[in-house]
Amino acid sequence: MKKLALTFLLVISMPSSYAADTGGSNPAPAATTAPAPTATRTPTPTPSPTPSPTTPAAVAKTLSGELATIRALIAKKDFTAALAALKIADKDFPNNADVNNLLGYSARNLKQYKPAATYYTKALKIDPKHLGALEYQGELFMLTKKTADAKKNLAKLKSLCGVNCEEYLDLKRAIGNK
Repeated sequence: MKKLALTFLLVISMPSSYAADTGGSNPAPAATTAPAPTATRTPTPTPSPTPSPTTPAAVAKTLSGELATIRALIAKKDFTAALAALKIADKDFPNNADVNNLLGYSARNLKQYKPAATYYTKALKIDPKHLGALEYQGELFMLTKKTADAKKNLAKLKSLCGVNCEEYLDLKRAIGNK
């Protein structure tokens, strides 16, 4: 009897690595064998599938990625699609001077001058030294016969980047001899 009690004590004090199968790394039972009751088995968690790059959860929007896509639309002169994409980007990345500048540019090219003016004003409120917004707003001023305001933008560009920067030269060309 003492031997039986001693054996019993040894069995219950064994480390878990010697214990019965609890659903660890042992292979699954054959299909003809009934599985052990689930109350005695520890379920093995099924790993979640890693999202593929094409699933929406895996595609994280970045400002630079969105702007690259939008600039491609602008390069194709698809200002309607660019404007729609920019409005979404403006919600995803609020208060961004580049987004507002391109909103103004796209609206201006669609002859939506009032919204364009609002977008340029917002871009310059966010970043008063935004060279592109100063240039494009100046070009809008020329389209809306506000030459004096365009010349003010030209003077700001000159003080910010000199007379050889692209934005200064483009606005100077737009103003011409006026």
